Amino acid sequence: MRPALTVDGAGNYASFAIIQEPPTSPEGIAPILRSHRMAIGLYDLNDGVLTRRERIELDVVGARTEVPQLIGTRQPDLVLLNDDDLTFTKIRLDERSWATAVDHLGQIDDSLARALVWGAAWDMTRDAEVSTGDYLSLVLSGVGVESDIGVVQVILRQLKTAIDVYAAPANRAAYLERLASGMLALATAAEPASDRQLAFTRAFLGSAVTKDHLAILKGLLDGSVTWDGLAIDTDLRWSLLQRLVSQGEADESLIEAELSSDDTATGRRQAAVARAARPTAVAKELAWADIIDRHDLPNALMNATIGGFVQPDQVDLLRPYRTAYFEVLPRVWRDRTMEMAQDITMSLYPAYLVDEETLSQTDAFLAAPDLASPLRRLLGEGRDGVVRAMRARAKDA
Repeated sequence: MRPALTVDGAGNYASFAIIQEPPTSPEGIAPILRSHRMAIGLYDLNDGVLTRRERIELDVVGARTEVPQLIGTRQPDLVLLNDDDLTFTKIRLDERSWATAVDHLGQIDDSLARALVWGAAWDMTRDAEVSTGDYLSLVLSGVGVESDIGVVQVILRQLKTAIDVYAAPANRAAYLERLASGMLALATAAEPASDRQLAFTRAFLGSAVTKDHLAILKGLLDGSVTWDGLAIDTDLRWSLLQRLVSQGEADESLIEAELSSDDTATGRRQAAVARAARPTAVAKELAWADIIDRHDLPNALMNATIGGFVQPDQVDLLRPYRTAYFEVLPRVWRDRTMEMAQDITMSLYPAYLVDEETLSQTDAFLAAPDLASPLRRLLGEGRDGVVRAMRARAKDA
């Protein structure tokens, strides 16, 4: 759903309609437009708060639904389709509303309305209607005042995905630095020992790439840097170490030292992640051999190794394994359990190699007539993700 509107010289709506676009349908099935009962909310910014001044409820039927009730109404700072979340649909923001959201999303005084705008912003980013850079600006301006910790955690995961997958490669390093700087400020200002402090800290360590930011991670790990209320427990220690390892700022000796302090099943999985995350060709070769050639490796250790092997910061190291991935898939599906075969197929798919070569190799493999249905489905999903990422990167360029 998206608004189609015009505004007259006095700043009032001259026309307003809701455009409904059908969801993507499987091949051979005609697209379907559903009818919806929904509300439209008009929000104005007053004294730093975005508050709803008017609400209209109506039925949306077909591809275009005129909204004559809004003709002559002063254009708000933000217009929100499906306000109060009365129906299940994806929504879009018009240009003025998007600009308002980028600067003031956190000032919307209703938590449900904020959640709807957060969701719309993510969908617009994934669908290449707005750039990853704009989405980053929106998150940095609003996440610090978002009160729902569950929403905060989801937003931060989505933002990291956007930067890793949907950002133009030339912009990614700058985006990571902006994200890390923003999260550092929020983490150090958050209430001590709060869930928000931990969420912002984890987002900071997951995006740290500069020498200054990595030095802070080292300090948190060795105790020379402390933040009031932040407990550096075993899990957080491993996360800090894994980030430092992946950035070439910690070596095998530190992994072994940490493992000696946490020689448990969980600790061994964490160490496997760290070893596979080392930014060297040799480390990738060893990890690949463990994943593909070792049939005695338990599922948990295999998945941990995959998690360390696939690093969005290490695209150049992953590139040689794209062809190898398609070469080993038949053997994987012949020799491994269904669960392990699916894990390997999904997790090792070259999703970070966003280019025509990945599509070409996927298509060539899918051309085989005798592929198992689950394998064909998983590769199709991976391919769709690359196509989506290519569109988003073009928007962000």
